[in-house]
Amino acid sequence: MPEISIIIPVYQTKDYVEKCVRSFIAQSFADWEMILVDDGSTDGSEKICDRLAEEDARIRVIHQANSGVSRARNRGLEEAAGKYICFADSDDFVDREMFSWFLRRQRESGADIVFCGYARETPEGTSCPAKAFDKTLMTPDEFVAGALGEANGMMLSVCIGMHAARLAKTVRFCEDLRYGEDSLWLCEVLTKASSVYYEPEPLYHYLITRSGNTATKTSLAKQEKVIGAVESMAEVWREKDGPAYHHLLKLQADDEIEAARLAHGEGNRSAFAEHRSRARKLAAQIAGFEDLNKKERLRCRLSAASPVLGVNAFYRLKGIRK
Repeated sequence: MPEISIIIPVYQTKDYVEKCVRSFIAQSFADWEMILVDDGSTDGSEKICDRLAEEDARIRVIHQANSGVSRARNRGLEEAAGKYICFADSDDFVDREMFSWFLRRQRESGADIVFCGYARETPEGTSCPAKAFDKTLMTPDEFVAGALGEANGMMLSVCIGMHAARLAKTVRFCEDLRYGEDSLWLCEVLTKASSVYYEPEPLYHYLITRSGNTATKTSLAKQEKVIGAVESMAEVWREKDGPAYHHLLKLQADDEIEAARLAHGEGNRSAFAEHRSRARKLAAQIAGFEDLNKKERLRCRLSAASPVLGVNAFYRLKGIRK
């Protein structure tokens, strides 16, 4: 049994997938298996995967008809044999010490899930937005709340963590979602964990420069899909009614405000009214959550009251030009 299984869905990334895979081949820790799930590629990515598997016996390739990234990850989970599970996107790459770092921190802390930071690779250069929390070993509730904190620069991504397989293999990615499916899976796994370790060491490199990457201009239709994912994430944590749930409701309110702004920009009056109404209800609900930043609660109330103008009023109150 390998120590780590790394699952990588592959679809139409012929210019990137080899760099991704070779960044794992170069790992200083060698006891791992890689499961490349080719999701019906037709651009030559599938051939690159087969060639790399021939070079390294630790790599397996599964070819399937195009079914989406969630189905590809689920297939990888079904096949994974490692004690720990990691994920990567096929257009990203990692630091050669990532596996060693994960395992060292896990052994020191005993955490069920270990997270590192990440680097954003853009045409303008590399940035590392993730910041340290108040502590490194924490409850899952504390981690979710910290990751969603306005100033922490962290994100809920499966790609920057090493997950105990005994937990990871009990949850499946939602194959009906097209946005936020990884964050939803992670939220569900986190509810099963006892402890989380996190440091902002930027060991995962997230490429956001290529055409077709998800970091593109948001439309109302896309924003509404994001809201659906966040609603599902909040529902996962609703019964615990702690900091994670409160921060997810705050995120949902922000997403509703953004949807109202987009609807206004697109001239969709009914959608504007609907999303503004939802934003106001959520803003009123979170107003009493003292574990949320007071200034952010005020900004949310003002923005929900008038999604187009409210945030500007907040900045004027604070003497900030925006």
